Amino acid sequence: MRQSTLTLAVGILALVSVTNDALAQGKRGGTLRVAMNRTFNGFDTATNPTVFPTKLNVQRAIYEDLFGLDEAGKLVSKLGTALKISPDQKVFTVTLRKDVKFSNDEPLTARAYADHFKRALKSPMINFIRGQIGPVKDVVALDDHTVEFRMSRPHAGFRAALTGPFQFFWVNAPEHAKSMGPFVAKLPVGTGPYMLENWDQGVSLTLVRNPNYRYPEKQYLDKIVMPLVAREEARLNGLKARNIDLYITNSGKLAKLAEKNPGIEVFGQVDQGSGIVAFDTSKPPLNDIRVRKALAHAVDRKVEVQAALGGVGGILATDWFGPKSKWYCEGKTGYPEYNPAKAKALLKDYGKPVKFKLSVLTFPVFMVGAQVYQSFWKRVGIDVEVDPRTPGASWVLPLLRGGFQSFFLGIGGAVDPGFQAQNLHSKSGGNFFKFSHPEVDKALEATYPPFKDEAKRKAAFCNYVSTVLKHQPFLLRYHNTFYSVSRTYVKGPKMPVYKMSRIHEMWLDK
Repeated sequence: MRQSTLTLAVGILALVSVTNDALAQGKRGGTLRVAMNRTFNGFDTATNPTVFPTKLNVQRAIYEDLFGLDEAGKLVSKLGTALKISPDQKVFTVTLRKDVKFSNDEPLTARAYADHFKRALKSPMINFIRGQIGPVKDVVALDDHTVEFRMSRPHAGFRAALTGPFQFFWVNAPEHAKSMGPFVAKLPVGTGPYMLENWDQGVSLTLVRNPNYRYPEKQYLDKIVMPLVAREEARLNGLKARNIDLYITNSGKLAKLAEKNPGIEVFGQVDQGSGIVAFDTSKPPLNDIRVRKALAHAVDRKVEVQAALGGVGGILATDWFGPKSKWYCEGKTGYPEYNPAKAKALLKDYGKPVKFKLSVLTFPVFMVGAQVYQSFWKRVGIDVEVDPRTPGASWVLPLLRGGFQSFFLGIGGAVDPGFQAQNLHSKSGGNFFKFSHPEVDKALEATYPPFKDEAKRKAAFCNYVSTVLKHQPFLLRYHNTFYSVSRTYVKGPKMPVYKMSRIHEMWLDK
């Protein structure tokens, strides 16, 4: 018997922001100057998929999502007009708009998605990519404007990914990508409101209007110029001096300081993810659960929030869903309490010296946090060397190759809990922890089948979180708050969402 298919039709509507500024008519013209906090080495998400706010903000201006969501949770068309989901949630069929061109005049077709995912699944970074996209088995162009995403197992979270923002649906013009080969990472061509004019890697980049964008009346800015300003204090000073107009930060201390300045305003949002201390659980001493539990009990995490963030913006995590997430487990996960006596007892039972390296990026909030952990661990007899790493190859390559004993990482806010959860399966390519336990695999697999009752799906995920934390392959740190810090003449939707800011929808009112 033929199975019925759930069809979700959507109108050609613009996603409406709920902020007052976004409801107002934007002014056209001018250059928005947005400070970047770190460099990156490419834009193509099929071959260069690393994620952090600076890079994502640029990509969101160049590319577009397939769908969005309105306030009621209904699909809103962007590049897609309709979505069909098979009952087993293993096939997702998207109908594309027929009036869209890339910035180089190529028409948008289903081939762009099929080619994009073929390149992704052959990428040297395929393990990381699979850890991000989940069980995507194949992507097929059924005709010029129909693309089918096929899964190897049920993937209830894939609908949420299709509604964005999700970087793996940000595709390049297919003929351009084919002709450029690996160099497409340096010269992106998307369908979004802006396109890359020039890029002096490690110095600055400039975006200008895409002449083929369907809504020219929404292209308020003439240009978006993004200089690299690595130091936090330098970005704030540049903002005060009107040398830049906006930047994104996770430093609550400096965001609070910025707010005191006339002409500057700050918008903050708690990230729906968590910072963690990740462990390579495949080798001593971190392959022993007693050591990992001792490391958790030894640290008073409130001290890190106070020292690294000035006590502003960090919320201690008991699961990796943020406290404002509908998936939040309300602290009922059994996360270890601060108890140095218990830590010492576990280490005594282990009976061997504990010594390892903690690798962190050289940003102040990470360095201070690492020193806090090092200090608390020393008090219970654990010898830890802090290993600072600059952003770029010295960080990314060892991370992807499993070269760190322990390291600061983030379980980022995700459009669906399935994306955050999948990396801890023993067979996941994104399992940076080299962690394997049948109890954890079983708890994760219990979240796979389609759920008619969302409350039951949440219960399954919270059971999974509790099962993971029972085995402690990482320590939870805190839920970050990300802040958009800008001059008051910058208008539009400035509240960060998933660490990103919609700079491409802003305008200047000087």
